Amino acid sequence: MFTFIIFVLLLGVLVLVHELGHFVSAIRLGVEVEEFGIGFPPRLFSFKRKGVLYSINLLPLGGFVKIKGENGEDDKNPRSFVNQKTWKKSLILSAGVLMNFLIAFILLSLGFMIGTPTALGPNDLAAEQIKDKGVVVIEVLDNSPADFAGLEVGDKLIKIDNQEVQNSDFIYNFIKEHQTQELSLLVERADNVIEMKAQPKSIDGSEPILGLGMLDVGVVSYGFFDSLWQGLKTTVAMTWQVLAAFGNLLKDLITTGHLSAGLSGPVGVAIMTGQVARLGLIYIMNFAAILSINLAVLNILPFPALDGGRLAFVLLEKVRGKKLNEKIEAIIHNSGFALLMLLIVVITWRDVAKYGDQIWQGIKNIF
Repeated sequence: MFTFIIFVLLLGVLVLVHELGHFVSAIRLGVEVEEFGIGFPPRLFSFKRKGVLYSINLLPLGGFVKIKGENGEDDKNPRSFVNQKTWKKSLILSAGVLMNFLIAFILLSLGFMIGTPTALGPNDLAAEQIKDKGVVVIEVLDNSPADFAGLEVGDKLIKIDNQEVQNSDFIYNFIKEHQTQELSLLVERADNVIEMKAQPKSIDGSEPILGLGMLDVGVVSYGFFDSLWQGLKTTVAMTWQVLAAFGNLLKDLITTGHLSAGLSGPVGVAIMTGQVARLGLIYIMNFAAILSINLAVLNILPFPALDGGRLAFVLLEKVRGKKLNEKIEAIIHNSGFALLMLLIVVITWRDVAKYGDQIWQGIKNIF
């Protein structure tokens, strides 16, 4: 239940911010807005102010904005979207995406100010910038001693055989020197300290190992202006990574006809939200920033029914010098929407198959 609430709130806020971008830009540019809704119908409550209907709706999954003439109608109204100049249309259509980039930048910058978990390398940062140094598990090999002992990704290693963990090299060397012994591991997981035992063993002919992937991490904080710079750099870097991921997804879909195994839909994102939420506020902020960038990149793609697809039609109309056929454009956008819904259904089905046990356990916990 906790996971579901966090997921709904997180996704709802990001979608609402996106729609707020469309709403504010339309109002500021003098385009008539018919309704701005928080959540999705059925409607619970509404009021009208300066010609705009503001509504509170039952389904808390973000919001929506209804702009007059956005589908090509009301061409006699000078304040209708359809009658606006190309630059105004383009700005209104892009405003939601820009808002998602902005919220990601703000969240990441705040994280750097508060202190964000960061992978540490030799001589990366001044010592005074780093606190709460530790070693975190980032990978557990299947059927390895670490796997059988119950270690999980995200566990923080505190002690090994009562020796204080200094860094990941210390653990690797300790394991190497005690390959024939059962080792006691003290780990921190979600504010709980757990003791586990595991003995190194050879996997595929290698020297005896526990089967752990580890990373040295620390909480790193910056001053105000440095935080803004770090937030900007990270937003740009994440955007390129998301673009590359979408490119690989498209490539796999075209060349193999299969969706990437790492692709997740709403169910997968909900599961990840629950995992992240248990790690703490700063992790939720970083995860929300990543989701916001994903939402921005997805929406700006030139695919029918998305903001990018509608923007492409606006620019095409400008190049042609005349309006496009409304019925044809509507058919194309509706077809694109149907394809997106089909894709979501397929991904959701795959997520349910993958996370079925966790979903069922969550349902049982509710009751």
